[in-house]
Amino acid sequence: MKQPCGDCPFRVENGIKLSPKRVKEIVSTLMHDGSFHCHKTVDYSEEQPRVTSKSQLCFGSALFLENSVRGGCRSNVLYRIALKLHDFEIADLRKDPDVFQSLEDMLNLAY
Repeated sequence: MKQPCGDCPFRVENGIKLSPKRVKEIVSTLMHDGSFHCHKTVDYSEEQPRVTSKSQLCFGSALFLENSVRGGCRSNVLYRIALKLHDFEIADLRKDPDVFQSLEDMLNLAY
């Protein structure tokens, strides 16, 4: 992936709107070396969403980290591993105005 999905929850416009509680959970996970997988690659066939071997890290979450955290997505262990495994490339990472710049920005547009 080289860009967030059209309805990525990390997109400022047209992204899936999340509750403030869910926004805080996701951002806390990212800040503590956790991951967030692209909603289009998660299995929703059961009661609880499930990450599978085909699930991919959300590129919007990587750009969110680039925008909002010192060290960008490389500050997160799992995203550093993804870079090593070439799930995405350093050259693909950029400050992206279409992706939230901070937790506060994301919370301001939560429902």
